Amino acid sequence: MSCAEPLLRTRGASVAIGWQRVSAALLGRVGVGVLGLAALALWGWPLLGFLLGAVLPGLMHGDLRPSLQPLHDALGSGMLAALRNSLLVALAAAGLALPLGGWLAWLRVRSALAWRGWIEAGVWVLMVMPGYFLASGCMLLAAPIGPLASSPSALAAAQSLLGPLGIVLVMAFKALPFVFLALHASLEQAAAAPQEAARVLGLRPRQRLWLGVMLLLPALVAGFAAAFAESISDFAVAATLGAGSGFTLATYAIEQAVNAMPLNFPSAAASSWMLLSLIVPALLLQSGASRAGRSMRTLGPRHRPAPAVVLGARATALHLSGVMLIGMATLGMPVLAALSLAFGSGANDALAYQSVLGAFAYSLRLALVAASMTLVFAWPIANLVNQSGRAARVLDLVLLAVMVLPGIVLASAYVLVYNQPITPLYGGSTLLAMAYVALALPATVKVLQGPLAQLHQALVETAQVHGLSRWQALRAIELPLLAKPLFSAWLLAVLHIAFELPASELLYPAGSPPLAVALLDAAAGFQLQLQARLQLLGIGLLLAFATLAYLAFGRLRAGAVADSLNP
Repeated sequence: MSCAEPLLRTRGASVAIGWQRVSAALLGRVGVGVLGLAALALWGWPLLGFLLGAVLPGLMHGDLRPSLQPLHDALGSGMLAALRNSLLVALAAAGLALPLGGWLAWLRVRSALAWRGWIEAGVWVLMVMPGYFLASGCMLLAAPIGPLASSPSALAAAQSLLGPLGIVLVMAFKALPFVFLALHASLEQAAAAPQEAARVLGLRPRQRLWLGVMLLLPALVAGFAAAFAESISDFAVAATLGAGSGFTLATYAIEQAVNAMPLNFPSAAASSWMLLSLIVPALLLQSGASRAGRSMRTLGPRHRPAPAVVLGARATALHLSGVMLIGMATLGMPVLAALSLAFGSGANDALAYQSVLGAFAYSLRLALVAASMTLVFAWPIANLVNQSGRAARVLDLVLLAVMVLPGIVLASAYVLVYNQPITPLYGGSTLLAMAYVALALPATVKVLQGPLAQLHQALVETAQVHGLSRWQALRAIELPLLAKPLFSAWLLAVLHIAFELPASELLYPAGSPPLAVALLDAAAGFQLQLQARLQLLGIGLLLAFATLAYLAFGRLRAGAVADSLNP
C-alpha cells in the first residue's frame, strides 16, 4: 500500500462529511420552507382573511372599501353583553383556580405526603377531560330524574349550578391544571435560604408566608393569566351550561353569528376582535411575569432546595379531605351522575348507540391522522424553538398566541376562507383534519420542547462523523431516545382531538358528526338518560383505545430493546 492511500481515504471521508453537511443544510432550508407554508395554510391565511373582514367586509369578493358596519352589527347583536359575561366569568374562574391550583401544587412539591403523586395524576386526567363532560355532570346532577331526585333541598341547590355559578365552577376546574403547572416548577426550584434567613431575623409566620408569596409572584401571575385566557376562550361550557341557561358568552355568540341565516362573517370577525382584545392583555401579563421570574432566579452553585414539610396527623387529614372533595367535584361528580342515570329504567335507543359508535370510529380515524401529522410538524418546530436567538423567541411567542386563540375563531376563519372557489375544502374531512392539526400543534410543541432540549447535539454529530446519514442517525439514535415522549405527545394529541368541540361543530361533513358533536346533540335534545349512557360509552371507548395503544407501545418498545441486545 502506498503512502498516499491513507491520505486519499482521509480526504474522501472529509469530502463525504462535507457533502452530508451541505445536503443537511439544503434539507433544513427546504424543511423550514415547508413549515412556513404549513403555518400559512393552518393559521396565517385563514385568520388574516377572516379578521380583516371586520374592516374590509367585501375582502373575499375583491371589494377593498373599508367599513365600520360589521362593528356596528356586532355591537347591536348583544355582543357587548356577551363580552361582559365572558370577562366576569373568566375573572371569577381564574380567581378561584389560582388558590386551588397553588394549594395542590404546594402539596405535590413541598409536602412529604405519601399519596402526593396521585395529585399530579388527577391534574393530568382533569386536563385531558373535555369541558363539556364536566358541564354535563352539572346538568345530570340537577336533572329532576337525577341522583338527587329524592332530596328536594339538595336538588334545588344543584339546580343553582345551571347558570353563572356552575359556569364559573366548571371553568375554574378546567383552568386549575394551568395554575398547577405554572407553580409546579417554581416550587421545585424554591431555595431554603430565604425562609432560613426569615427565621433568623425573627419574622412571624404570617410575614414568612408573605415572603414566600412574593418569591412566587411571577409564577402566580403567569398561572392567573393562563387560567384567564383558557376560561375566556372556552366554547364547550358556553355551548352547554351557558346556552342552556340563557347566559350567553362571547364564544357562543361568535358561533351563532357564523351559523346565522343569512351568514354574517364580518360581524363574527368584529366580535372575534373584541374577544381577542380581552385575551391579549393576559398574554402580555404572562410575558411580563416570565421576564420578572428570570430576574428572581434562585438556582445557582450554592442552591439548596427547600426541605419537604412534614404535616401532622390533623393537617394531613384536612388536606386529604380537601383533595378528595376537589376530586369528587371535578372527576367524580360527572361520572357518578352519569352512572346513576345510565343504569336506571328506561328504553334503550339502539339507533343512538349506533350513531355514537359511528361517530367514535370517524373521530378516531381523523384523530389518528391529525395527531400523526401534528407530530411530524411539532418535532422540527420544537427543535427550532429550542435554539437561541430572536427568531426562536418570536416563534415561541407566536405558538403561545395560537395556543390561547379561541378554537371557535379559527374554525370560523376556516369556514370563510376555505369555502372560496380557489380553496373549496369546506364540507370535507380534509378541512376538519387541518383544523385539528392547527389546534393541537402548539400544545404538542410545548410537550416536546423539554425532551428535545435534553438530547445533546453531539450524538448526531458523532454519528455523522462515523458515516451515518442524517436519516440513519435519526432512526438509530434520536428515535429510540425520544420514543416515549413522542408517543406520549401523540397519544395526548389523539385524545384532545377526539374530544375537540368548536372546530367539530362548525366544520364536520354533513351526515358524519364527530364524537363531541354526537354527544352534544344528545344533551341538546334533553334526553338525559340517553345523554348519560352515550357519555359513558364515549369515555369508555376512548379510555379503552388509550389503554390498548399504551400496551402496544410497551410491547413494541420491549421488542426493539430485545432486538438491539440480540443482533
